[in-house]
Amino acid sequence: MKKLIILLFVTASYTNVKAQDLHSYADTANYLIHQIENKKNLYVGQPLSVLLDSIRVNPVDALAGGGVKEDFGKKLRLYFNWEYDFNRKHFIIIKFDSVPSYNTLYPVFFPTIGQVGSLQSILSVY
Repeated sequence: MKKLIILLFVTASYTNVKAQDLHSYADTANYLIHQIENKKNLYVGQPLSVLLDSIRVNPVDALAGGGVKEDFGKKLRLYFNWEYDFNRKHFIIIKFDSVPSYNTLYPVFFPTIGQVGSLQSILSVY
C-alpha cells in the first residue's frame, strides 16, 4: 500500500510538472508572436540590437542560414529554447537584405574547426 501511495504521488507530481512545462511553452510562443510578428515594422531597417532590447526573452542560440557562400548569414535563426521536439521549439528567423561579408561572418560562427562561436559574438556582428 505504501508503494502504491508513493507511485501515485510521483505520477501526480510528474503530470503537474509536465502541465506547467507545456503551459510555459505556449506562453513563450504567444509572447514572441505578439512582440515580434505583430510589431515587425518597428524592427525592419533597424540594427538587431533594437529587436533584442525590446523583447524580454533572451535567445539561447543562433544559427546562420544560407547554404551558399553568397547567402551565408542572411537568414539568422534565433532559438529561445533548444528542444528536440520541433513542436516545442521556439525560434524566429530574421531575414537580412545585407550582411557582412562571408569572410567576416564565417569565423564568428565557426572560430575553429569543430567549434561553434559564442552567441554574444554572433549577435554583435549583426
